Amino acid sequence: MNHSSQQFVKIVIVSLMLGWGFGIQSYAQDITPYLQSPTDTTIWISWKTSSGTETVVQYGTDSILLNQTATGEYQKLEDPQYTGDYYYHSVQLKNLQPSTPYYYKAITGPTESKIFRFKTQPSIGSHDGHYRFLIFGDHQVADRDGYQRLMQAAKERVFQKYGGSIEEHINLIINDGDQVDLGTLWQYENLHFGKSELLSPVLPIMTVVGNHETYGSLGLNAYYPHFFYDSISYKGIKSPGGENYYSFQLGRVVFVMTSTEHPEQAQIDWVQQIIDSVIVDNQVDWLFSVGHRPIQAEQYVGDISVFVRDQIIPVLTQTEKSVLFIGGHHHLYARGQLRDYPMYHIISGGASWDQYWGQSTEVDFDDVQKTIDYWAYQIADIDLEAKRMDIECYAIGSPKLGFTLDNILIDSFHRQFGKSAPLKPGITTTIPDTIQLPFTFASSGFQTNSDEDLNSTQFQFSYDEDFTNFAIDIIRDFENLYGTSGSPYYLPVDIHENLNILEYNIEPYGLSNGSYFVRVRHRDKNMVWSEWSESESFVVSGSTEGTPEVSTSRTYYNPGESIDVSFINGPNNPKDWIGIYKKGDTPGEQSSTDWKYVNASSGSITLQVTDPGEYFIVLFADDGYTEISDRIWIYSISIPITTASKPGFSTGEQIVINFLNAPSLSNDWIGIYKLNDIPGNVGSTVWAYVSGQTGSVTFNSLPAGYYFANYFLLNKYDEPGEREYFTVGDNLATVTTNKESYAPEEHIIISLQNGPGLQKDWIGIFKVDVENPADSISIDGAESGDFNYFPTLDTGSYYLSLFMNGTRHEISNRVYFSVNSNAVSSRYPETEYTITLYPSPTDGVIHIDLSSLREDIISISATTLSGVLVYKQDFEENQWKETESINLSGNEKGVYLIHIDTGKSSMTRKVILN
Repeated sequence: MNHSSQQFVKIVIVSLMLGWGFGIQSYAQDITPYLQSPTDTTIWISWKTSSGTETVVQYGTDSILLNQTATGEYQKLEDPQYTGDYYYHSVQLKNLQPSTPYYYKAITGPTESKIFRFKTQPSIGSHDGHYRFLIFGDHQVADRDGYQRLMQAAKERVFQKYGGSIEEHINLIINDGDQVDLGTLWQYENLHFGKSELLSPVLPIMTVVGNHETYGSLGLNAYYPHFFYDSISYKGIKSPGGENYYSFQLGRVVFVMTSTEHPEQAQIDWVQQIIDSVIVDNQVDWLFSVGHRPIQAEQYVGDISVFVRDQIIPVLTQTEKSVLFIGGHHHLYARGQLRDYPMYHIISGGASWDQYWGQSTEVDFDDVQKTIDYWAYQIADIDLEAKRMDIECYAIGSPKLGFTLDNILIDSFHRQFGKSAPLKPGITTTIPDTIQLPFTFASSGFQTNSDEDLNSTQFQFSYDEDFTNFAIDIIRDFENLYGTSGSPYYLPVDIHENLNILEYNIEPYGLSNGSYFVRVRHRDKNMVWSEWSESESFVVSGSTEGTPEVSTSRTYYNPGESIDVSFINGPNNPKDWIGIYKKGDTPGEQSSTDWKYVNASSGSITLQVTDPGEYFIVLFADDGYTEISDRIWIYSISIPITTASKPGFSTGEQIVINFLNAPSLSNDWIGIYKLNDIPGNVGSTVWAYVSGQTGSVTFNSLPAGYYFANYFLLNKYDEPGEREYFTVGDNLATVTTNKESYAPEEHIIISLQNGPGLQKDWIGIFKVDVENPADSISIDGAESGDFNYFPTLDTGSYYLSLFMNGTRHEISNRVYFSVNSNAVSSRYPETEYTITLYPSPTDGVIHIDLSSLREDIISISATTLSGVLVYKQDFEENQWKETESINLSGNEKGVYLIHIDTGKSSMTRKVILN
């Protein structure tokens, strides 16, 4: 065929490639490729088959002539819950040209994929053009097609904005976790990979670990083999967490993919290494960080990553190149800004379980500008030359509306480097030396030399002129989308619509009597703050003598139980009162459930509620509805009791958790955690929703270890009842003794390793063939260590073992020993010895002259002991009692223990004074 004929056929074929995908089919199509872990010269292509081991990719820069071939490897993955065979194929294409389109098809045996096209990433440090990526998250629901709808909407919107195929204009997809509901092969095949197939063959997808990735029969062992995140890094800074968290650079952008499920110091140190490099790297302008759990949330308050917020974000903000933290976990859209740094944070989780207003505990936070319970995705567009970032958020529906929103724009925000800050404002209110509340403070108008508009103001009221001790510190944005208009349209509500954020009004009793200083600053829509205004001073009179507060001793009460409420710093009006309201009620519009006058500035009252539910308690002024204290929240519920069907399970055995007396609120659940995990900071090992007052949940087997189970409320992490501790596996802890045979009353040293560390753990000493313990040793919650036991045992055969949390559940090996009058004792004849103690003048360590002292029962005279613990044996109560550090030479006769801890080592000696 001549050249012109080739061109004609090529034109005809390309003209038939309508729509997305460039599909050319020659065999049955069972293969859908998944792109991941790109660099400017490499990319990974993966796919799943049910048979066949051949792993081949044919590729090239011409859609007809795929003239290059790369081979890879396959893994045969195993899951006891998966029916059939699971072959996972992966090929890394290498030596590619940056910013270049490539065509390819994946091949296993006689099965070939369609021909797809992707575009390689730009060269490291390239300033050319734009870098764009899409943001999705939380598509873990198997029977919902929201994720596919979001991908289709993004594809259509990209075409409307830029034209052409999506891979020509979008470089990457960021997925913020919970890509599966459980860590099983079926879920990865059908949820993450199956629901991503619209875009996964043409755009690389990069993910992070969500809490749901840690659940299921395989947990993260299903996550690891599917991804190749350990093959990439930024500047060779390898992650100590393997694929749990990682980083990479594309063009002039660095992505830091954190794990909110692994709150460990090693991750903090790793992020610090990255930031140290980014600060001085002239090939990096932008840094985006991603983690599954967000750093703030106005629904399901507290269900965030405190670890990332308090430990990772302060490291990221060491450079202004950090512009955005992307979180998910909540199934909606939210956007806020850090209080002091030009960095945004968003929640993008619009493809999962329904989440909407009125469903949970909700708080309007001043570092969140909008929370919208819509299903949404985002397009991030970075103009590399102009150093400008623009992010748009589009929605396709909501839990209350269904899929009725036509890909509408619901938010946009930007960041551009090099723009000037707003001008310094001032306090324009004429403030008398002494004011009475209410009083309004006004700022000067917003002024700037840039083209940016006002976004936020911050008023600070401080007790001191240096503004280190705040009475009020509040940021308000020009718009604040919080809540919903309700039926039938369920529109976002701007609660700042009629608010002048250039003024701040302090309500009656909003400040107590005293002296204060006030200042203000302005922030523009480029997230840049002005300088602080000059401060003004004033004095408040006619208010309270301190901050009014109400409190209760507990959070959970049985219905009908008396609720003791304490209050302090009330205004002491004749008819000040405290009321308790159901969640969702508005004082003045709805009646309180119960109330009482307080008739004092401080004191206590008793309230009562009979209906189950969530309530708030607040102090009101002078028979009105002015709330002069913060609200506190309590639950009126039956307190659930959680139990395990047995204290210890064998490996491979199903776990049965029972509950009774449950409140049975909406979305209550049973969760199992590893012993030292913190619910909310770390995902549960397994969990299940429950209903009814009594029931049980059966979970699949768990790896050997220590666990606890508990009943949690309302899809949150509140634990009204006690935790139930249990074990999986045998002999989790190890105990040893220093000898096998002892003389009567001889000192025994017991060593412990890998205990659970619960406060009521104890070592039991049993005479062989006798049910009840002959003696016990409290270990004060230690996980490991050496313990000195001074026995008063009869002669005979014994064993000792570790028991869990005050129970008779045996969790270690047994160590057998004997007490035998014929045994050779390590004791020496009772002799008078002298212990000389003195502090070193150079290092402060207590030094001990023990040249003649042995492990012995001795008569003793000694010098003054300083900073040493001394215990005296009380024979009547059969226990040791701590006494003060003393001069032993002047003390009464008795049996003592002296414990000395030098900071470098410790020792205990038993002493008899006679």
